[in-house]
Amino acid sequence: MKLHKLSLQGYKTFAARTEFVFDDGVTAIVGPNGSGKSNIADALRWVLGEQSYSTLRARRTADMIFAGSQQRTRAGMAQVTITLDNSDGWLPIDFSEVEITRRAFRSGENEYLINGRHVRLKDVADLLATSGLAERTYTIVGQGLIDQALSLRSDERRALFEEAAGITHYKTRRAETLRRLEETQRNLQRVRDILEELRPRVASLRRQATRTRNYEQISADLRELLRVWYGYKWEQAKVELRAARRAAETATAGWTTARDALLAHQNRIDDIQRRLTATQRAAADRQTARDRLRQETEAGHRRRAVARERRAALERQLAEAEAERPLLEEQAAAATRPSPPPRPTCWRRRRRCRVRRPA
Repeated sequence: MKLHKLSLQGYKTFAARTEFVFDDGVTAIVGPNGSGKSNIADALRWVLGEQSYSTLRARRTADMIFAGSQQRTRAGMAQVTITLDNSDGWLPIDFSEVEITRRAFRSGENEYLINGRHVRLKDVADLLATSGLAERTYTIVGQGLIDQALSLRSDERRALFEEAAGITHYKTRRAETLRRLEETQRNLQRVRDILEELRPRVASLRRQATRTRNYEQISADLRELLRVWYGYKWEQAKVELRAARRAAETATAGWTTARDALLAHQNRIDDIQRRLTATQRAAADRQTARDRLRQETEAGHRRRAVARERRAALERQLAEAEAERPLLEEQAAAATRPSPPPRPTCWRRRRRCRVRRPA
């Protein structure tokens, strides 16, 4: 197994992107306490699919993400990428270099990628199982793991030896195969039950199948007959369509002729309407002139009647004056003679008698 590179970003104390390149030979990481050496080992376990938070010295997924400091804000995601050299084909995958990436978010979700392609945790476990890098192997020895291994019981120590020998993967596959076989046996039993339930219905189903085949044959014959019938109707409809088109063309020509005649009649009607409007306007003008002349005639008649009345009044006044003239002349003559004694005079107009005194 060749570990080529380890990249960490936002994982525990590694806020910025940090890469560890492992060259040939022995690589050692040294540093004071609290510098993050154990976090590197935990990152190797975590990216290989470890699900036990106690082994990773944490309680939940959020503990895998950088929590922040006075100089930097907390990260929203933790990502660890391990690069393995597969030039000799020790991993069952067609790549000379394999990158396994695991991401964790504060919502609790985890993502797994192999060479940039999203996969399931089971795919990662299957890829690493045959190489001795499964999530529960002892390839990575952390703090206190040796003492824990020495204090194991016999059955627990046997599991340790099986993992070290690399047979745990095959035992897991055997258990999974047995589980699938049991599921298959249960499915077969359900199939047998269904067959037992359906066996009394076979005769009825055969009759139904025969009827179905007959129905399908009749349906096919009917479709063929309908196709021939529709073809005949199609040709007949095409003949009727051609006749209808000719009739439509004839009707269109007649309509065009009628429209032209209608337009000519409409033009004549418009001309007559214009002349009628002009005649009506002239008649209105004549009616207005006639009304004006009638008003002037009526005014003349009224003036003539007034003149007649005035003339009659003047003639009456002249007649009265002529009637009074002899009396006035007699009065004038009397006025020139010596005054006789007064005598009563009767005026016709006033209808009374009085004594006329000399002036």
